[in-house]
Amino acid sequence: MVAALSPQLALAYLGELSTDIRAAAVLDHAGECVAGEAGLAREARELLSGGEPLAEASSRRGRVFAARGQAHSVAVLTGRFALPALVRHDLGKVLEDLAPPAA
Repeated sequence: MVAALSPQLALAYLGELSTDIRAAAVLDHAGECVAGEAGLAREARELLSGGEPLAEASSRRGRVFAARGQAHSVAVLTGRFALPALVRHDLGKVLEDLAPPAA
């Protein structure tokens, strides 16, 4: 059985997956920032408020991607040249690793 990543390790892992990530945040099930940039967590809550599991938008700082998993949500800020499909894939992988192990 593989242990789930802590929110702090998840952010470090994201940083290793992509050099395009400028900032990142992990939110708990209630939408509270548990690791990373609190301002980005605010943007993630707004993006995911429509109920979609994945959302993205442009901001003055770059492109924001947010994804919701079973137990956490993750948001990243990228530069404008980041490949959206790759960012979405990386978010999905981290969300899988953050999810509590199956009983």
